[in-house]
Amino acid sequence: MHVPAGQVAPLRHNVYMSAVSAFTASRLRPLLPLSGAVVCWLLQYASVQRASPQVAPLFQASVAVAWAMLLLWLWTRWRGIALFAQGTSLLAALRGGVLFTLQWACLYLAVDRLPLWLVAASFALAALLVVRWPEALHPAVFKLTALAGMLPLAAWSWAQGRTTPWLLTLLAAGCLAAGLPQSPRAADGPHALLRWRFYQLCVAALLLPLLAVAFSPSWTFDPGAAALGAMLLQAVCGGLVFAFLLCRITTHPE
Repeated sequence: MHVPAGQVAPLRHNVYMSAVSAFTASRLRPLLPLSGAVVCWLLQYASVQRASPQVAPLFQASVAVAWAMLLLWLWTRWRGIALFAQGTSLLAALRGGVLFTLQWACLYLAVDRLPLWLVAASFALAALLVVRWPEALHPAVFKLTALAGMLPLAAWSWAQGRTTPWLLTLLAAGCLAAGLPQSPRAADGPHALLRWRFYQLCVAALLLPLLAVAFSPSWTFDPGAAALGAMLLQAVCGGLVFAFLLCRITTHPE
């Protein structure tokens, strides 16, 4: 078939643009869950700082996790998913629930005493010390990078007299990293992650109020509309969306 000379350039241009689009999509698509997880994390803990004058952080955590549990239960009821079906995920989820409770308690306490950027940086770098992601590079590279980044943050926190909340952030990162290997994978079934997360939220809903009463430095609880909205945002971003995005990232790191 003869192609007119004037159409050769447009055809080549279209082929080139298609190849560029395909390459860009293949590179950017894996970054979407990671970007969403970062946004959810920042929104969650920024809202903690904003609502803390009305509601003490640990009490915010207690309310947010209870709302997340209720929202997940309502969604699964609407979809006809049996959350209490027997499966191998129960014990792992209960153990993960304890780690999740400690993670939230430590971060909610830390974010009320440190700048959000310091909590975010310390949390991410500490997690890289023990989490192997992405697998394309050697884990030692990430461990050394994280350690090198944490040293100046540790010195800055010590100089500012903020060592305790910084250590709380590191403990929270350790709890996250310890719980990741227990999270379900695609081979465990489509509903395994839902049950695992629901059991986690149930454990946290039982333990966080006790931790709030025992360890909260303030018992402030006078929520206005802004504080209620902040706690709902925490329930959706931190209690639900972040967990599913993180599972997708760690299951499909490529």
